[in-house]
Amino acid sequence: MNSRALEACYVVLHMSLGPSRAEVKAGTRAIVEAGQPPFRITDDIWMERFDAETGRKVQAACSPAQYNIPDEGYDGHLYAFVRRVPSGEKTKYEGMSPLAGLIALSRLVHPTSTGGRYSARIFRYGDPNSPIEAVRFFGVSQDISLIDGRRDWLSVDDGKILLKLVPWLTVDMYQRIRRAYWNHETALRSYYLDVKWVFIVSAFEALMNTGDNKSRMQFVERVGQLSSQFGDSISEKELHDAYTLRSELAHAQKFLFQLANVLPEKEHVPLYYKLEKLLRKTLLTCLLDPKFGDNFKDVASVDRCWQVSFPTTRKKAQGRP
Repeated sequence: MNSRALEACYVVLHMSLGPSRAEVKAGTRAIVEAGQPPFRITDDIWMERFDAETGRKVQAACSPAQYNIPDEGYDGHLYAFVRRVPSGEKTKYEGMSPLAGLIALSRLVHPTSTGGRYSARIFRYGDPNSPIEAVRFFGVSQDISLIDGRRDWLSVDDGKILLKLVPWLTVDMYQRIRRAYWNHETALRSYYLDVKWVFIVSAFEALMNTGDNKSRMQFVERVGQLSSQFGDSISEKELHDAYTLRSELAHAQKFLFQLANVLPEKEHVPLYYKLEKLLRKTLLTCLLDPKFGDNFKDVASVDRCWQVSFPTTRKKAQGRP
């Protein structure tokens, strides 16, 4: 436990199995492990692995009560995000916001399923008999839905990058970057690929659309330039298909499974994942490299850096709008 015990703390558990024996043997480890000192992020925020008893108690506080069904009492958490409750809280749970913000930033480094379902307030941190109160969130999904959950945990190297993002908890992002970041987080909090697709494409539009003129071409050409810059392989046809799918879904013309005529169903997830990864790389680079982030400062910056040809004679691809 942290040295400053018996203070109230907010905690968010990450429920995951963690690295396999083979991964550990190869040198890949979770950001913090049992018996290790906490991973310090700020003076008031850190990560640690609770002992099994504390982990079970937090899970019990956050789990719905059962009737006549015994609780197995299994500790399934890999690590916890912890924040000391600030003394000057004006509203209940106000101090959870920086903790939730940090977790969202961590998903730009590496996406994990840390959600809000196991969020709690420990009234006397370090006291095994302390009351524990579940923190209930409303208006957002409690869960994160990952397309690729093969490594559902933050590594030691991820922690080094996360520390560089801490200033963004208090520094304003450019509005274009903030809107794209919000769409990224909302996509991960959405279960259905139909919904995720709209938010991910909208995130790119938040970054790079500079007017109503030829929105499709702005998306195709500018995201194509991003793809080339980061060494990803997303073709012009794939970007046209992605935009067509987004338009059909956003206007509720069809469900995704009904759009195999645009893109075969087996290719939906791979293409979506390409876009999600590219968006994550772009946002992370914006926050780590201020010069790169300046390319999204305003309309003039976007137009100057990410030029679009706007051909007047080019035919619409395959009759698409």
